[in-house]
Amino acid sequence: MHQRHGVAEPLGARTAFVLDEVWPEYASLVAALARPDDQRLAPGLRGARPGRYRWPGPVRHAASLATLRRHLAMRRVAKASGGVRQAAYLRHDRAVARALAGRIDYRATHIVTAQAFLPWLDELGMLGGRSFDVLMSRFPLAEIHRRLDAVAAETGASATIGDFRAEEALVAREAALLARARRIVTPHHGIAALFPGRADLLTWHKPPAAEVRPGNRVAFLGPTITRQRPDLVRAMAAKLDAPLILFGEMLAGSDFWEGIAVERRHFGPGWLDGIGTILHPAALTAQPRRLLAAAARGVTIYATDGCGLDPAAYRPFPAFRPQDAETTQRP
Repeated sequence: MHQRHGVAEPLGARTAFVLDEVWPEYASLVAALARPDDQRLAPGLRGARPGRYRWPGPVRHAASLATLRRHLAMRRVAKASGGVRQAAYLRHDRAVARALAGRIDYRATHIVTAQAFLPWLDELGMLGGRSFDVLMSRFPLAEIHRRLDAVAAETGASATIGDFRAEEALVAREAALLARARRIVTPHHGIAALFPGRADLLTWHKPPAAEVRPGNRVAFLGPTITRQRPDLVRAMAAKLDAPLILFGEMLAGSDFWEGIAVERRHFGPGWLDGIGTILHPAALTAQPRRLLAAAARGVTIYATDGCGLDPAAYRPFPAFRPQDAETTQRP
C-alpha cells in the first residue's frame, strides 16, 4: 500500500480520531493531543455549518448522507418509546460509522473513537492490528441493562423501564471491545469507576459561577419516567411545605403527580430561580450539564452515583430530608 500510494517514508505512529458529537471535555482533549499528521474525522452535512460536530483543528467532515438520515430519524422518533428510539439510534450510528470508516487513513496505527461507533468499526475490521481508545458517551450497554433491571426489580412492571434491550450479541461485542481498549476516556465518574486502572478521568467543563439568588425550593429535573425514579421523589415531595418544582415531560402518565403539589417549569433563562435543592435519583445520566449549572449556582444536589458528577459535588440521594430544603446553606 505504501508503494501504491507513493509513500516513501516509513510507517509512522499516526492516530485517527473518529469523532461524533462534540463534548467540550473531548474537544479540549483532542486539541491537546492531536498532532499535525493525525487525522480527525467527524460526521457532517455537506454545505452546512459543523454545528454539533465543530471539533477543534482541521477536521474532515464526511458521511453527509448517513448523517442527514440519522438527524431525520432522531426527529421522527423523538417522542416514540425508548425501545423505538434506541433501536433507531443504533441503526443510524452503524450507518454513520460505516461511512466514516472508509475515510480512515490506512497509515493510522491507533484510533480514538466515539463509543457510538466502536462495535461498527470492529465489524468492518478497522480495529484489527490497531490499538484504540474509547471516548465514552454513555454507560456500557451491559451496565445500562443491569441498572434498568435493578430499577424494575424495585418499582415493578413499567411501560418504560423494560422497553429497550440491545441484542445480546451487540452487548457482548461492546463489552469485549471495551476490555481490549487501551484507555477508556470520560469525564463521567460513574463510568470511570467501571474501569479501574484504565480510565482517563477528565474534568467536567463547568459553567461560570453566576449570581446566586437565595432559594429554598426543591426541584426534580425529570422527565417523569421510571428510570429517573420519580417514585422516590414523589414520596418525599408529599412532605414538602412548598410545591415541588417539576421539569420535563410526563412520560409516566399525566396522573403520576396527582395529589402532590407541583409547579411546572421549563428550562430556559431563570430556570434555577428560587431553587435551593435538586433531587436527582436517576439510575443513569450521560451528560449532567444541568446539574453542573445548578452546582455553579450553589444549589445542593442529591443524586446517585449514576449522575456522573464528582462525588464531592453532590450528596447521596437517600440522605435528603424535606426539612433540608429550609436548612441547607448555600454559598
